[in-house]
Amino acid sequence: MAEEPRTELEKSLRALLLVSLDPLKQKQQITILDKAGFGPSEIATVMGSTPNTVNVRLSEIRKRARKGKSK
Repeated sequence: MAEEPRTELEKSLRALLLVSLDPLKQKQQITILDKAGFGPSEIATVMGSTPNTVNVRLSEIRKRARKGKSK
């Protein structure tokens, strides 16, 4: 199935997200978007990455969070 063309609203929202997240590190950006309910493919689209990269980063983030709680 082909992806539908982005609407102007979608482009504007993506630009707004990129500008507001820009000063943060990639893992912080992913954490914020994940907690906001975005899925890996949506996060990848916003960040210009791949869903696989996002999944790897989310796994690393969650692993560190579990280690932090067990201390």
